[in-house]
Amino acid sequence: MRGDQCKNLQELTRVVAGNAVYPDHTMRGKRKAFAEHVRAFHSDSRIPLQADYEGIVLMSAHQPNFLPYSGVVRKAVLVHAVAEQLRERFDYPVVELFCFADQDFANERWFREAELPSVRNRNGTLTLHLSVAPTYYNKLMRAVPKPDGDEVAKLKSDIERWASESFDSVMKHAKRLKLPVPDVDLDTRTISDVIDRAYERSTNAADFNAFFFAYLIEECGYTTAFARFSQCQQVFSDEIAFLLENYDQYARLMAAAQKNPGAKPPIPVWYHCPCGGKADVEMRGAPDHALMAKCRACTTTIEFPGDLRSALGQMLPNVSLRAEAMLIAFSGIGVSFYVGGHEGAEYLGRAEKIAGALGMRFPVVSIWRPKDMYGGVGQLDAILELLRVRSKYNLAKDEKCDVEIVQGELDDILADIDGVVCALDNLKSAVANRKIDGFKEKIATIVSMQNELRTRFERNQIARDRSIAGNTAKTLNVIPSVIDYAANIGIRSTCAQWSHALKGNISFNADVSLCTNTSMDALFNLTKQLCTGDLFG
Repeated sequence: MRGDQCKNLQELTRVVAGNAVYPDHTMRGKRKAFAEHVRAFHSDSRIPLQADYEGIVLMSAHQPNFLPYSGVVRKAVLVHAVAEQLRERFDYPVVELFCFADQDFANERWFREAELPSVRNRNGTLTLHLSVAPTYYNKLMRAVPKPDGDEVAKLKSDIERWASESFDSVMKHAKRLKLPVPDVDLDTRTISDVIDRAYERSTNAADFNAFFFAYLIEECGYTTAFARFSQCQQVFSDEIAFLLENYDQYARLMAAAQKNPGAKPPIPVWYHCPCGGKADVEMRGAPDHALMAKCRACTTTIEFPGDLRSALGQMLPNVSLRAEAMLIAFSGIGVSFYVGGHEGAEYLGRAEKIAGALGMRFPVVSIWRPKDMYGGVGQLDAILELLRVRSKYNLAKDEKCDVEIVQGELDDILADIDGVVCALDNLKSAVANRKIDGFKEKIATIVSMQNELRTRFERNQIARDRSIAGNTAKTLNVIPSVIDYAANIGIRSTCAQWSHALKGNISFNADVSLCTNTSMDALFNLTKQLCTGDLFG
């Protein structure tokens, strides 16, 4: 059974146990070299390192996202859950490894943006930003400077204001609607402390993001080992050389695995230019098979003469692997299990086929991306705003609250107002065309009537309320930054509840209900009963 076919933790653990890789002498040597790069990350972040490299290696990886969304944290939780199950089965050490793809392009959206549920904002979300100048878009994430002190202070202030305003709105609307008023203290202090710690220890934006994530995982009590892709992938020079020497076959396999095969696939490695940019690598033909790289940032072309292994040696340590080649090369340290992401399922499938055809080891791969159900202040604010709008305009009061019905009835009200305004527009045009005595004064009177009509019937407020009602479903279905979980539930409690669900062998496809363990839980359950189930995706 493949990892992606497993329905729950029990099945997945059984498959991983059956495919566990135990290191031989060569693999131990490679793990020892890899460990140097793990130690470098832990030394820089000052996170204690507890890892036995003789053990079974379980791994996940992700870009160093800015205040990452929940799915990134959930990857580490699944790795930890499988590791705990294996430790119970075997008297053998298990390493939990997480790598940061800090060699990716800095123009990636989630490297510089994070979202929080906020129904009154555009699209139902509040977007937090990390400043990345466009001049860095073709460079590595690790090349981007970390934010300055003022930007960090503003970030913490924005988070504090979001939490405070959302909670104040929940309190106000709960009172108006005669619903139980929650009494809680949101934990934004812990978030602020972690941000400060990441800022203090980091020297670039990639590390600022990575350290923030790593500190959250440390907070959960995990002994996860961390490494940077921009550093550690040089360890796999033998595996990279093998892929280069078999590039023609690799390219054919890549083309065959793609749904819409087009041009010949690129060489499976990047070169890191001294300018901080990423360079596409090309291979010349016989007799010397030299490599050359052209930087996307500074457009410089660099040549590496000699045979493939010699040229690769000149490129080291400034190399990193493209997506499909990454896990294939990591066979060098014997990864038994890998937690991928929803967006990476396609390239991981291609990589597995290529590895099999090339006779290279490939780990068990699994993905866990459920929908979390919980009543944080952002979610409650959205539901209560919808209920407020329905109550204010006395809409569909005998039915469960439905966004489409509320919006439809508000559209009817707006259409009635706009119809009268339009009729006055026609009258205004008729007066203007005839230019009868005092027509300018008459036109001014009509305009005054239109403005008074809009004001008296609160046309702008109705349109605003319609927009808020339309945002409700978007707010409730956004996959938010882990900030939302940390403030409402606590990061340790969140990870513990995810782990508990996994240990209970919940289906990987099932929604996960989380508790804030505050009075917000009761209010959330009550308001859910007042709305249609479709609202919650």
